[in-house]
Amino acid sequence: METLERKQRSREQTRAGIVLTAKDIARREGWQAVSIRKIADAIDYSAPIVYEYFDSKDILLDEIRNEGFRQLKLEYERIKKIYRDPEKRLFEMSIAQWQFAVDQPEIYQVMYNLNGAYCTIPVCNSGAVEDLSNTIREIIFSFIPKSKESIQKLYFEWWSLSHGMITIAMMLRDQQPIDLSEQVYRDSIRRFVRGLR
Repeated sequence: METLERKQRSREQTRAGIVLTAKDIARREGWQAVSIRKIADAIDYSAPIVYEYFDSKDILLDEIRNEGFRQLKLEYERIKKIYRDPEKRLFEMSIAQWQFAVDQPEIYQVMYNLNGAYCTIPVCNSGAVEDLSNTIREIIFSFIPKSKESIQKLYFEWWSLSHGMITIAMMLRDQQPIDLSEQVYRDSIRRFVRGLR
């Protein structure tokens, strides 16, 4: 029994090491540089051993993507517990989205197929992305209980503003200081949230 547990722990550690190595390579060189062979070389394993854990780069990217959605969902849940005011909740969740993208850009890129982090497994296969969307929709609904179509339209506006500005800030990172981009983001989100009243 103890040997089985040790083997399972060892497999989990190896799997986590592969994921961490992929993210490290992406952080340094971009997602285009990540390959199963490169990961294997970095951790001194053969490629077939890495393939035992991940059948393809897509499966690896999907795992990283789902990890990102889970982390962001936990942050949304934390914010929901702290703040009762829907305006504050939506603003803070928007800021959490920004902060996540700034702190972990390589994961954010995989979550939304940005900067060469293209995963052919459809993002909609994961319930995690729908959970995040529903959380935001519920908060918007608490501002203004309207029809499902109206809430979806407002959600789309929020999503376009938030994700669009994050993506542009990532693209302009070398040309515009991130703190300036963040201030523009905060001001824009604040205007959007106040406009929901």
